[in-house]
Amino acid sequence: MFRIAREEADKLVAIAAAMGLTPGQMARRIIEREIGLMARAATVRRRVANAELLRQGLGQLGMVGNNVNQIAAHLNQGKPLPWRHDELERIRLDLHTAITAIMAVLGRGQS
Repeated sequence: MFRIAREEADKLVAIAAAMGLTPGQMARRIIEREIGLMARAATVRRRVANAELLRQGLGQLGMVGNNVNQIAAHLNQGKPLPWRHDELERIRLDLHTAITAIMAVLGRGQS
């Protein structure tokens, strides 16, 4: 709704980033504080650094998790494997932790 010079815009972006805000979020806070006008803010979804690598890692972890599930099914059928059940459970929990962490960084809920 307003325009500012490029130099001022660069300063605004830098100050907002230092505050952990987008320029729009910072402007809304200033407007609210200075004139008491409550601006309706849309949800801003920030880009995640290395999002594509994280998605690829999530896919690979999913494939590993599928393999662990197949091993568990094999064990549940009474077929012997060279791993103990507690070792597989630890691996499953580690996978779950890694997947949850990646999904949190990507801003996605667990499916």
